[in-house]
Amino acid sequence: MSAKKIATILNLIEIAENNLKTTKSLLAQLSTPEKISSARSTTATGQSSTDEDSALEVIEGYFDGENMIGDNGQMYVVPPNYASKTQLVVGDRMKWIMTPERDIFKLIQPAPRERTTGTFTIEGDAYLVLVDRFPNPIQILKASATYAMKNLGLQIGDEVAITIPKDATPTWGAFNSIVKSTTEQDISEEDDLGVEAPVDRSQDYTTEAEIPNQEDFL
Repeated sequence: MSAKKIATILNLIEIAENNLKTTKSLLAQLSTPEKISSARSTTATGQSSTDEDSALEVIEGYFDGENMIGDNGQMYVVPPNYASKTQLVVGDRMKWIMTPERDIFKLIQPAPRERTTGTFTIEGDAYLVLVDRFPNPIQILKASATYAMKNLGLQIGDEVAITIPKDATPTWGAFNSIVKSTTEQDISEEDDLGVEAPVDRSQDYTTEAEIPNQEDFL
């Protein structure tokens, strides 16, 4: 197993441990058995989507920076343009739905995340962001980087904003925007990829995507 895969697995474990702490804290706030029973009842009565009703297979799992690792241990390739636009980060809880007509990915529970800035660079086939407070470069998806290079003028050396898992040592991040170019010109207008994914727990985060054409990202 490669060092990069091991680092990603350790990152997922770290995020899962943080999520477990948060879950235990929330559970402790349910001070009575009646509240816990009510919460379980509400969850059990949730309705599935129309796509799930006609699905041939439904698998849940976690995003690892490139793919979804299913709870069954299998890997499911997430379309890079969907991952880029949705700004997925390692630890995001996802669902893969296979229907007779199409494959669908849904973001069902975002992992805690934060925004940081760093310097964009390229090493071989890897598109990286160097952040001073982390010992290793943070990789971003090729689809995000090449789109930004083609449409936003992203260059090596530019300062960029990315979204990363919160309270974890990141191996992957999601590109947000160009903060300052190497020509010292601030970028004030952002394209579709330049808006940070909201993390408002009061909203419905269920997002779905068919397997689309990826020409705009290559």
